[in-house]
Amino acid sequence: MTKAKRRDKKRKEQESPPDQRQPTVAQPQAERPRKFTWIPLWGWVLIFLVPLLISEYMFYVVGRTASMIIFPVAWIGFWIALMQRSGWPILKKRKDG
Repeated sequence: MTKAKRRDKKRKEQESPPDQRQPTVAQPQAERPRKFTWIPLWGWVLIFLVPLLISEYMFYVVGRTASMIIFPVAWIGFWIALMQRSGWPILKKRKDG
């Protein structure tokens, strides 16, 4: 089968009415299990601090003073943005169950 025919076949499948498509099973967000609940809070602290400390040491050794200032700001900003998008699940109380 040629590439053009394959593309046409895929387009026809995508353009089919929604009632002919297979239904997708979407769980509400409240019922979805969280992926990283097994990591304790001290583990998240280590995941945050270890790369920060290693990079600071690396920048100190090679004498990059500006990078020693810029990287922590970018690192903290990255984690704040990540937590803001996900709803701060690390700091919320975890249900034991």
